[in-house]
Amino acid sequence: MKRNTLNFFALLAIICMMGACDNNAWDELPQPISSFVSEYFPFGEVESYRTGENGSVVQIKNGATLSFDNNYAWTDINGNGVPLPQNFLYDELPETLYRYVESIEMQGSVYRAINEARRIILDLHDSQIEYDKNTQTITYPAADGKSVLMF
Repeated sequence: MKRNTLNFFALLAIICMMGACDNNAWDELPQPISSFVSEYFPFGEVESYRTGENGSVVQIKNGATLSFDNNYAWTDINGNGVPLPQNFLYDELPETLYRYVESIEMQGSVYRAINEARRIILDLHDSQIEYDKNTQTITYPAADGKSVLMF
């Protein structure tokens, strides 16, 4: 009888610990955002999710910060020191921009992607690329405010 009681309490403790690990942040994600996270960050655990008047922010535990507008389109994907997934770059960047990043062999060195109305900005290891959506031109913004046209 004593052994059964100990087993019962051990099992109860395990069940309580498993319940404490429940990921409420994941449960709060809207379907388009949960699909995005599952597609591009499948091994990351959602640490937090918050919404505001400008959109939503998802924090992956020990990983990326993902920002979305009110229509669930990505606006800022920051790897926080870790390169962004190559399948994200391939799927989500315009073909011209992706081909350029591939041609300079920097697919594994994109640490942040910012998607604005007229441009996309990519932060690389030691530089930045700016893509103009209207003209489909790629430039390297310089510190003095002048850009160098690359592609």
